Amino acid sequence: MNWLALSAVSEFFAALFLLVSFVFVGLQLKQNREVQRASHQREILNAARDFFSITRSSNIVLEAVSICMKDYSRSTQSGKHIFTTWVIDFMLLVEQAWYMKRDGYINQASYEGFEALMLSIFVTDGGKALWPTLKQTWGQDVSAHFERKLTDNTGDILKHYELMPYL
Repeated sequence: MNWLALSAVSEFFAALFLLVSFVFVGLQLKQNREVQRASHQREILNAARDFFSITRSSNIVLEAVSICMKDYSRSTQSGKHIFTTWVIDFMLLVEQAWYMKRDGYINQASYEGFEALMLSIFVTDGGKALWPTLKQTWGQDVSAHFERKLTDNTGDILKHYELMPYL
């Protein structure tokens, strides 16, 4: 065998190994993305669970949220403050979920749960009182999305205290 043929065979195998390594790297990247997606989804679902546990662990928060949802004007200044910060905290989670869904980090079903719960808060008396101001604190795309949902479907959305009767 001459050197030219040996060189051609070695170049062929080098190219083949390079191609195989690219395929392997591609599979690794795909696998890492799936692991990352599952991790992000677990993280945001745990954050939501922790958020809703606030009303279980504090009667003051539970009472403020309950009163503000049903009759915002009847609440005290302290109650309105507690309710407003409670809503803002959940808004931040929902905004994160919205962008994560857009970028493929959480699935549609998980996002729809966040959206339904957020809408159920916004259609309460307290949510209606806060929405005109708080919608300006979100990204314009998220705010416009929720504005459309609230405008188009208000009659179809259950109030949060109807979903969770203890409120």
